[in-house]
Amino acid sequence: MATQTRFKGQFVKKKVLDKKLKAVYAMCRANAAKREESGHNLHDRQQEFAVEGRRIVDLEYLAQQLKCIRCKKDILLKKAVKETRMGLNSILHIACDECCSITQVRTGKTHVTLENKTHADVNTKAVLGAVHSGIGETALNKLLNCLNIPTIGSHVFKKYEREIGPALEAAAKDSCRRAAEEEKKLVIENMERLCQEL
Repeated sequence: MATQTRFKGQFVKKKVLDKKLKAVYAMCRANAAKREESGHNLHDRQQEFAVEGRRIVDLEYLAQQLKCIRCKKDILLKKAVKETRMGLNSILHIACDECCSITQVRTGKTHVTLENKTHADVNTKAVLGAVHSGIGETALNKLLNCLNIPTIGSHVFKKYEREIGPALEAAAKDSCRRAAEEEKKLVIENMERLCQEL
């Protein structure tokens, strides 16, 4: 099993994988040559850009990922061919000009929950902000829609609401405990004055 690797979800031997990658590479080069012959230029390629609208992006994180996974050359956002969205977080599929491989670039960081699930930071923060400001999923989506940002589905909103629920509950309990302790301390400090007034 040590000599095998995964390709499209299945185990394959390294030799088989190398052959498949060479074939994909050759096809990509042939298609690029065909496009050049038929008069496609950079302006035409820019019109194929697959992502529209605005996104919430962690710029530093995004900049770190803009390297091809195979040849390690810089890749350009305008070469995005596809987008996979998970709430407000996106994975951009960007083609490399050098080796024609597709690199998946995330627009923001992720974290692992207590249930060992991977969640996007931007979704958690958006849902926390919505709950904290007293608005729900509908009001948040209206705001996002006005900004031309893709909205969050109700199942995604609920999933992240369940993630932040225990933290909000713990913070509320802690706040109540501190308030009770502070009131108890004030009563003890002012006991004599209170007895005189009564």
